[in-house]
Amino acid sequence: MSTTFHQQKLIQHFFESVDHQYFWEHGYKDKLDEAFRAFFLDVKKRVFMQKTIYWAAVHYDKRERKHRDRFPLAVDTEEETSEKLLPAAAFTEQVRNFSRELAGHIENPELYGIIQQQPEKEQAVLYALFVEGSTMTETARAMNVSPQAVSKMKQKSLRILKTHLENCH
Repeated sequence: MSTTFHQQKLIQHFFESVDHQYFWEHGYKDKLDEAFRAFFLDVKKRVFMQKTIYWAAVHYDKRERKHRDRFPLAVDTEEETSEKLLPAAAFTEQVRNFSRELAGHIENPELYGIIQQQPEKEQAVLYALFVEGSTMTETARAMNVSPQAVSKMKQKSLRILKTHLENCH
């Protein structure tokens, strides 16, 4: 479906000017033509500048990413986490050893007993998050699970602990 002359956005914008409306109404074709040429040239310049700025920004971003990937700074790389991260089997084995140390961190014997009843993975999550101070991402990487799985285990364990402690008191 074609649009009529007056329905085009460019023409509507051109006739927003009172001077252009006056030229049209009084039939000053030469002045109207001259004004439209100047208007259209201005629009073309603006579009050209917008596109130039857009593509300059896109290319700048590409160059910066390429440079950043080629020459990373020491502060941009992760710390030596390879020593902290363990395979899942080693991590759970380490948790078994930590269960003895966990007693030193928990003063409430009821709470300690409840934690000891939890599955090893959930004990590992609690130990890593609350004793070692690891983040969920670090814990997830160490256990070879997703951060969402770590979050679910944490929430489940905390719910169980809360329920048991509320029932005891």
